[in-house]
Amino acid sequence: MNWLLNRAGYLALLVSALLLGVANVRTDFKTSSAAAALEEAYFVFDSPPRRDLFVIKLTDPVKIQKARDALSGKEKDARHVSGRIVKQSACYNAPWSYHLDPQSIEFFSVAIEVCDGAMGYIESHLDDVGGALLPGNRWCSWGSRLVREITPPVCNDGVKSVSAASYRRAGLAGESIVAAFGADLATTTEAATTLPLPTALGGTTVKIKDSANVERLAPLFFVSPNQVNYLVPLGTEPGLATVTVTNANNKAMVEETQVLTIAPGVFTANADGRGAPVALALRVKADGSQQFDPVFRFDPTQGKFIPAAIDLATDQVFLVLFATGLRGVAPSTIEASIGGGFAEVLFVGAAPGFAGVDQVNIRLSRGLIGRGEVSVVLHADDQNANQVTISVK
Repeated sequence: MNWLLNRAGYLALLVSALLLGVANVRTDFKTSSAAAALEEAYFVFDSPPRRDLFVIKLTDPVKIQKARDALSGKEKDARHVSGRIVKQSACYNAPWSYHLDPQSIEFFSVAIEVCDGAMGYIESHLDDVGGALLPGNRWCSWGSRLVREITPPVCNDGVKSVSAASYRRAGLAGESIVAAFGADLATTTEAATTLPLPTALGGTTVKIKDSANVERLAPLFFVSPNQVNYLVPLGTEPGLATVTVTNANNKAMVEETQVLTIAPGVFTANADGRGAPVALALRVKADGSQQFDPVFRFDPTQGKFIPAAIDLATDQVFLVLFATGLRGVAPSTIEASIGGGFAEVLFVGAAPGFAGVDQVNIRLSRGLIGRGEVSVVLHADDQNANQVTISVK
């Protein structure tokens, strides 16, 4: 059930939301001090079979030596990582919105506590950490393993990349659409007008060097002095990565970040990752005819887009969502909930005519009639996309 969009008005709305939206992005990322502590070391751990990585900072010489012993094979038992979650981003642990308190980090062999959790799941449920999820903020990743020691990361405020849909930092995945924010990213404002997308706009380019040390030019949607929207190139390996934005004057802005396996995000009408989604209601009438209607409308009183009421009384209606960052997960693992209840996902795949855009078709149950505004959440593997809102008569 992959319904093609053939109305110029809808395409124009989608292009506007996908390419030109400006977000209110957090800028309070911490920078490193000029002089590092005498005893300071950084290590990376993963948790197979997932390929996502987490960086920890150690300041205790004894713990630093334990970590090095685990990497060398000298320590064969206590190789898993535990610590207390701090609900703040740390510049050395991009792109996660949390890190481990260096003083709390320990290494263990076996844990019986209810303190396990995947990195992406914790990111999606960070507000719940400390309550029913990971009481006391204690995280002991049972499958974690140290994979290497890295040099002290360079922390700067030059450029920050986020999902162009959810505006989360944990939003970079293969073939996903990304918005980078900074200063002097371009000397002009220009939007791509053709497919395939160009790799240079107004003299600005974006290069991504992935974990396999392969550097690729990123296709570009839009450039301006403070924002560049780009597509993570096909073939980019998950893992620690370097993003370099170079403007027409050859000024380069560098970001140390991470490309994740998946980074689900739903596009929203206000281009802020919240509220009404950039989505369509497909109405299938009794005579077999079809009608597409947007599920958002502009409210001049509030000066923003709000959910448009969907009538489910007579026709069968389907919600057509547009997202990004889903390419790395099997469609069969994608689920949805609407108003807190299960919703049937009928199709997940590339949206026709849009680079990097994923389409998700969901059946709207008549059980939603009269509910008013309800939340819509996509569940992809162990992560949730940003929550969006629709309205049902």
